[in-house]
Amino acid sequence: MTNQRIAEVNIDDLYLWTENPRDPVELEKTDFEIIQRAVKDSKAKWNLNKLVKEMGRHYDLSELPTVVNTGGKFIVYDGNRRIAVLKYLQNKELYRNLGGGLFFNDELKELRELKKIPCNICDKETALLNVERKHTNNGSWGPLERDYFLHIHRGKKKSLFLKFEEQTSGAISKNPKMNQRFIKEEVLTKKKLEEVGIGINSKGDLVANKKNEEIDEIIEKIVSIAENSKISTRGENRGKLKDTLLQEYPDLKGKIRLFDNAEEKQTIKIENNFENEKPLRKTPKTRSKNILFNRTLVLESGDVNNLYGAIISVYNKHKDDETVWPIIGMSLRLLLDVAARVHYSGIQGATKQNKDSIYKDFLDKAKKQMNAKKDINYLSLTSDWLSDKHSMDGMLSKYAHGNITTNMKDILSNSHIIADILEFYFKK
Repeated sequence: MTNQRIAEVNIDDLYLWTENPRDPVELEKTDFEIIQRAVKDSKAKWNLNKLVKEMGRHYDLSELPTVVNTGGKFIVYDGNRRIAVLKYLQNKELYRNLGGGLFFNDELKELRELKKIPCNICDKETALLNVERKHTNNGSWGPLERDYFLHIHRGKKKSLFLKFEEQTSGAISKNPKMNQRFIKEEVLTKKKLEEVGIGINSKGDLVANKKNEEIDEIIEKIVSIAENSKISTRGENRGKLKDTLLQEYPDLKGKIRLFDNAEEKQTIKIENNFENEKPLRKTPKTRSKNILFNRTLVLESGDVNNLYGAIISVYNKHKDDETVWPIIGMSLRLLLDVAARVHYSGIQGATKQNKDSIYKDFLDKAKKQMNAKKDINYLSLTSDWLSDKHSMDGMLSKYAHGNITTNMKDILSNSHIIADILEFYFKK
């Protein structure tokens, strides 16, 4: 007989599941760290902004979180996204530290005051059965999440798909088009991988022949053809891994060779960070243009982060009111000024802290130091500013003195550049 009962639990007493197949993390991770990951996450995993929009002001009590009482600690096995939103809304410190990273059209007072919710409290096995049934049937899990669940919670051996994910530092989880059933069943198969030089040893690990020095490049380009839909369920390239690689990258001819089990082998380990990037991308990043600072910034605690959070709060509440736009424009100049004073105060021997136009010196320094970092892929607007194609400091000065017509397009553009500057110096 299964142990299930409905009972109300305080939001503060609920803990997010670290082994959530959607985004498994180390067991010691706190709720703050998990929510921080979720807020920063791309749409592939958490997509909290979409959930907030769907929820509106109303929490649907018919969707009960599945909770396991583990030694007096209530772990949320299902419903982590909804609980993460409630925790975020109800914890002012959390909201401020994450810079107001979720965007709400309403004040959502009802959700902020919802301190208790009914939960389905059950034993661990029942919770796992409920989670598996729900997410396997409704398609909310991709093959990677299913394989992770089967390995961690059902004792199954790691699949080839899961091995590929682990040995490539997240090439599947960080690239949504890789996490598809046809990629698992028709592309990343033992036979197809051996054709491009990737074998499997007796432990189930991915290996390559020691003489094959191009294997890292080949794996990056496997990700690239999937993300750019060069190999898909449509067209003639379906399932043709080797042919598609050679078609899209002729320079691989002579580099791709059949895996030889008789040759000396080495375990594959790719350290490349595929996060939020299409592999081999050379053009500057471009993001949505209607969000102040372009994304959530996670900055070091202190005056810069506090002011950034306050500006976000004002913008989210009043962005549709044109009379507030000049305040937003002036606040950008203030933010840079505070950032400059904090930056120079931490430099031994610096004497700039009390200079009136300190932000101009800070911008000049930022331009030089950021230009010197050739390995950082900045926003295209920032790249224009770094190459002097875009002037920002003059416009910010005019905002501060109220002698320029304010429009939100220019404010947003300048805020996106400032976001890259702040991350360069103050990223947590």
